[in-house]
Parts: sequence; C-alpha cells; structure tokens
Amino acid sequence: MIVRHIDEIKNSKKEVHAENGNWTSRRMLLSSDNMGFSFHETLIYENTETLIWYKNHLEAVYCIEGKGEIETTDDGKIYKIEPGVMYALDKHDRHLLRADETMRLICVFNPPLTGEEMHDKEGAYPSS
Repeated sequence: MIVRHIDEIKNSKKEVHAENGNWTSRRMLLSSDNMGFSFHETLIYENTETLIWYKNHLEAVYCIEGKGEIETTDDGKIYKIEPGVMYALDKHDRHLLRADETMRLICVFNPPLTGEEMHDKEGAYPSS
C-alpha cells in the first residue's frame, strides 16, 4: 500500500514549479509507483494563462478550490471551472487554462508521468 501526505511532497523534488511561475505541480503518484496513472495536486496561480497541449497524455482534472476557465483553441469554446467541476482532455485537446483565482486541481495522467516533465513550447510533456 502507498500512503503519502501532501506535506511530504511540498518542498521536495516531487514539487515542480513552472518556469514562468504560472503553476506548481505536486506529484503524489508517478510511473515508478506502478499504478498505471499518475496523480497530482496542481495549483494554477491567480491571473495567469497557460497554453497546454497534452498530445502524448490523457488527463482528467477535478477542481476543489478557486475559479477560472479553460478555452479549447481549436474551436474557441470556453468552459467555467469552479469547485466541483471535472474536465477530461479525452481528445488531447489543446487549450488555454486561465485562473481568475488561484485554483487547486486534482489531476490524473495516463500514461503516468515520471515526475521530471516540464511543458515544452507547445505546452506538451514528452511521451513517456
């Protein structure tokens, strides 16, 4: 059994910060845990916009705190994000993630992340 507390992740190598300061990802389960997915708590900071395109991963996201929106770049559709909203990027949707307030999100990735990934210029993580 794997049991971890978020305080073990904070200020460790499993807490990753965006180079531009837009987000912090606390990576609680990674590929090395052999669960078939990775599990993260992510903070998206207030008044930021981040281009994301997980062309090599599927992601599901559940908002537990804060408010913002996601805009799909292919069609310009905007979806409000607030506590209780889940969205799944089932088609590798390229999108802009905007935070009106700092958002606390719970995220699951398939395939799982190794923990070292950072977004490239297209907003993607490399394939695992």
